[in-house]
Amino acid sequence: MNLRMTLGELAAAVGGRLVKGSPEATFGGFVTDTRRLKAGDFFWALKGASFDAHDFLPNTVPLGVRGWLAREDALAVLKDLPPETVAVKDTLKALQDLAAWHRRRFNIPVVAITGSNGKSTTKEMLKSVFSAAGETCSNAGNLNNQFGLPLSLLELGPEHRFGVFELGASKRGDIREIGEVARPTCGIITNIGPSHLQYFGDLETVYETKTELAGCLAEGGRLVYNYDDRFLSRLNGRDFPKLTFGRDPGADLRVLEGEQLRLEYAGEIHAIRLPHAGGHNFLNAAAAAGAALAAGLDFGAIRKGLERYTPPPMRLQELKFGGATVVLDAYNSNPQSAASAIKQVLGMARPLYFMLGDMKELGQHSAHYHTDLGAALAHTGAERVFLAGPEMKPAVEAYMKAGGCCAVYAETLDGWLDEARALIKAGKGTFLVKASRSMKFERIVEGL
Repeated sequence: MNLRMTLGELAAAVGGRLVKGSPEATFGGFVTDTRRLKAGDFFWALKGASFDAHDFLPNTVPLGVRGWLAREDALAVLKDLPPETVAVKDTLKALQDLAAWHRRRFNIPVVAITGSNGKSTTKEMLKSVFSAAGETCSNAGNLNNQFGLPLSLLELGPEHRFGVFELGASKRGDIREIGEVARPTCGIITNIGPSHLQYFGDLETVYETKTELAGCLAEGGRLVYNYDDRFLSRLNGRDFPKLTFGRDPGADLRVLEGEQLRLEYAGEIHAIRLPHAGGHNFLNAAAAAGAALAAGLDFGAIRKGLERYTPPPMRLQELKFGGATVVLDAYNSNPQSAASAIKQVLGMARPLYFMLGDMKELGQHSAHYHTDLGAALAHTGAERVFLAGPEMKPAVEAYMKAGGCCAVYAETLDGWLDEARALIKAGKGTFLVKASRSMKFERIVEGL
């Protein structure tokens, strides 16, 4: 982070008050974690779910901290202030205001991506495409929320020609809050599905939240969305700049059937050798291609970027162990992504083994979706199905009821971990390893 601004500009950008320090002093960046604080650093105090950094402000003075940005009420009760101090009413709002101010310094294509599934994969695909044409800034890991997105935007520098940022949400209004900070020139909505239903409640609310992105676009910005999605198809009749993708013949950017990715656009067909292919990855690639077209790139650049794409760890990551292929997809799981992952491995080398854990954050809908999953597994022809987690109990019952006969169930992964690892070591077949992040299913392959 190198913001290249003054302390006075900082105070103005966040609507704060400069309590101590010269307004002409240079300001380049800040730290938000006291554990990483060093002498000469500027500290930005944020309140999280578990801790309020304002409680630790007095501890930073002996470290030789350069300055603070903190809440007015917290500063009012402190006697010792660092040499530079900025007071604001809300430090998270100030962070977002600074990110919005900084983002508007750059007249470059900025793409924001949301949706129930495929956000991270689409982001990495588009980053690969953009990076083939110039320096690209994007959010690292899961820095996609009210805190992470502004911190990611603040990494934008004069060397960047493109920006691509993932937007996450867990309640209505979340996308609007951070989408207005990013003010993208192009927005992507990958799909609408049953993820985080514990917080959203129903799919209608998921749709309303994800489509908040349409109202956050910069002037003249274009929305790229999945034409095939039954919810997003409602956008087809709305009058705003858009580019659709999907398998339906009505999509602007059409994914043609076949084992190789082929995209039809404006009457021409473009074949792309997409690594780590899969049906839903074709749609993610189409979404990335649509945003690249909206940014002014041609299919030569799109092909070059997509063909060198490497998937993020634990997202349909193919690992080889002798003769065994493990498809590790343990970053997250929900009904839509689980169904897509299962469909992908059905065409891979037999015998098939499924090692699946709880799909979290489904709330009152959990039993329903786990039941559907179990019934579907009974018709996959799998050699064995390993299930773990309390929410997987309905899946086991549905699997057996639908005629499945090879299920191994345990309350926790440890119940069958050794048996699963032994099968992989034997080196035969394809293994799908998928669960929500909290299940830590990557343990199955660690050390093999």
